[in-house]
Amino acid sequence: MGKIDDTIPELGFLPALVITIVFGIVFQLAGNWMLMLFAGALGALFVRRIRKAFLIGFLGVGLAWGILFVYLALTAQAMAVANIFIGLLGLDGLGALVIVISVLIGAMLGGFGGMFGRSLYELLDEFLPSDAGGVQVPPPEPAEEEAATEE
Repeated sequence: MGKIDDTIPELGFLPALVITIVFGIVFQLAGNWMLMLFAGALGALFVRRIRKAFLIGFLGVGLAWGILFVYLALTAQAMAVANIFIGLLGLDGLGALVIVISVLIGAMLGGFGGMFGRSLYELLDEFLPSDAGGVQVPPPEPAEEEAATEE
């Protein structure tokens, strides 16, 4: 068995973002908002840097929630419900603020899930055996030019 990063290919930013959006929509339709952490972590499988993993999770889940809220605003009474909730705070007519805050919370969940997932994959890679067959590979020798400059 190889390492996680050797097994799963590194994709570009946009394909990883699309995968995260799809997972975000599917997990949101499952009805549990806490699954957004897993959507971000699954998107982080396809990138190799923690910064990209955060961005993939943040943008992917944020766009997924944004798409769902736009759909609900067009087909259901999402804005009316949002106006009721913001009205409880005494801010009448700012129902879109509830939706924006909800999308930001979901995006942060996805971003932190992406960071957690990428960190977990790197930690697990440290403990998994490499494809070298258990033989330690010595570090590469310094180039002759570097050795000449040190003298």
